[in-house]
Amino acid sequence: MPLNIILWIYLASKVVSQTATNLQTLLPSTSTGVMRSYQVVLKCADQSQREEINQRIRTLEERQHQLLTPQVIKQAVELFRTNLKEGFFTRKLCKEVGKNPNIAESAFHWLYIAIKGKIDKEQKAQGMLNFLLKNHQQLIEWIVFGRSPYTERSLARYWKLKRRYIINLLTSSRSQTDSYWRKKHNALYSSESLQLNTLLPHCSQTEVLQALDDALFYQQHEFSLLPQLTKNQQAFLKKLQLLKQEQNVVIPFLTSWINSPQDSRWKSLKELAEQLATIIGKPNRKLFSAVRQIVVFTLFDHYMQSVPQLVQGLPIANVVPLPFKRKKKGRLPIKLLMGKNYVITRQGIAQELTDQVKKQGWTELGFPQQGKKKLTAQVHFPPKLLEYLNNGAHIKIFQVSSGHAPCYKPRVDVVLEGTHSCFHSSILLHRYLSQIPGKKSSVLGVDINRLGQYMVVFNSAIPLPPDLLALASHYDHLSKKVLDELNLGFLRKRREYDVHGSCKLKGELNRVYTHRSRILREITRLLPHFLAAVIVKKQCKVIKIERLTADATGTKGALAKAIYTMPDSLFIYKKAVWLASLELGYKVKLETVNPYYTSTIHIKCGGSLTRQKGQYDVAPCNKCGQQVNTHFNAAQNIAFLKGTSFLLNPFPSSHV
Repeated sequence: MPLNIILWIYLASKVVSQTATNLQTLLPSTSTGVMRSYQVVLKCADQSQREEINQRIRTLEERQHQLLTPQVIKQAVELFRTNLKEGFFTRKLCKEVGKNPNIAESAFHWLYIAIKGKIDKEQKAQGMLNFLLKNHQQLIEWIVFGRSPYTERSLARYWKLKRRYIINLLTSSRSQTDSYWRKKHNALYSSESLQLNTLLPHCSQTEVLQALDDALFYQQHEFSLLPQLTKNQQAFLKKLQLLKQEQNVVIPFLTSWINSPQDSRWKSLKELAEQLATIIGKPNRKLFSAVRQIVVFTLFDHYMQSVPQLVQGLPIANVVPLPFKRKKKGRLPIKLLMGKNYVITRQGIAQELTDQVKKQGWTELGFPQQGKKKLTAQVHFPPKLLEYLNNGAHIKIFQVSSGHAPCYKPRVDVVLEGTHSCFHSSILLHRYLSQIPGKKSSVLGVDINRLGQYMVVFNSAIPLPPDLLALASHYDHLSKKVLDELNLGFLRKRREYDVHGSCKLKGELNRVYTHRSRILREITRLLPHFLAAVIVKKQCKVIKIERLTADATGTKGALAKAIYTMPDSLFIYKKAVWLASLELGYKVKLETVNPYYTSTIHIKCGGSLTRQKGQYDVAPCNKCGQQVNTHFNAAQNIAFLKGTSFLLNPFPSSHV
């Protein structure tokens, strides 16, 4: 054999081995398993059998719900604190409660999950209270309003959670604290000054004026210690100075607000701030934060005498309510834990069912009832799930729930467990590849926008695929036309006291909202595969996105809707990078850039793009006069800017 051929074979083998090594580093180790839930098809003989099976499942759900009494829940919480293992928890609880494990296993499985969430929330609530005790202004805000924007932002960044979660934690813990203090410290509640959204300590105009002076002096002193003020800090200081200039107008209104009862302190003060801005002659100024700080400084001395001691003495278990305290909408599904003798029968244990489904594509569930004939129905697995089973995944658990009118169709879900490689599929990625232009690019900039034609725009012209555009169009149709018409009809029926008509429209509204959320979920599922296909086609090494911290809290109308529908979840882009890295054989980097002014600076001439109402997508440049697509321009700026790398996990999530 010639020497050059031997050398070529040797080099090819080295390349193959190197590629295999790269793929092994990209793929997670086989020891790390994931679980995924999928809906499967329950085939019954006819409609009457389906309705009878549905009725039997509903009876089991009601029996399951009746087991979750307050006494059982309290016992379960105490037991959970001594042992965290689910198997021990369930067996021990069955013995203590005296219930056989026939249906209790499923009920106590849900209870275990709920208590686990309660304990986690207790830890979060304790951390929140510790933060408030160290920041006294925020503590007074929480006492008066049940909210604290600085606390919300700080804890959201620290815990890496959505701000909405922190808002709910603050408001719920404030109401629970209110209830506890009302029972334990009745003497302190004689003036009602500690109750949320009732009366505040009585204050005079002199006290409010002194609080305004103190707040202005405090902020000037704090900001003087900083080397440079941000735009937000400068704007906040100007608001306080404006209120000081207009103190003859501001002080009487604020004093009256403090001394009057309010249904909601937060909403009423926001309305007062808007009224003050109009009276002063500055209707566009947002004075809410400055007015709120004046209220905090006014009430500071009144509350600091007793509130910190009360907060320190709070038992955190009383701040977070017990699970299942409120009636849940709907019923909990029946969990068919494998290896248990359940009221819904299966044809073997988990491994036997896995082998059976791999062989014939379906299995059988039995629904017995005392005094009646046992009904059976086939559970058929779609081809995608059969592929996962053949790749090495196995059945972990079944979940059965009853259906509602008019079809009364029961729902069966299966949870599969396996390694990441079992669930990896490149079918969608390859389907999108043929729709993408083939010019190569080492860096890909992505501009993220509201749901629609421009929800993701690249620094090179790449159109969105038809299926994503169709989903976005349907979502827009439901939001702008269908929901508006249904809401108007619902209000009309309410005014006419038409109970039947309003109930019918309310049900239709719920169905449309559910349909709309499913569209969003489908877009979130498809988008990573399309992004991965773009990366593969362009053979990119770096993908850059904006470091978005957009929050719909405090916004209204179209802006809030745009923020809620933006595909800005980091999971989408992490998954896209992971899929593309597997396909390309090398690691693609994900970087974030500063989002400021990417849409308003023209990349060609450096001019400014003036975006006005109705001109968000295309805007004129004030320097060259050209009409510019602001999204495409932003993507080009993002690709050009220096980014910060993300340290990616082997796979973004163990659940999705």
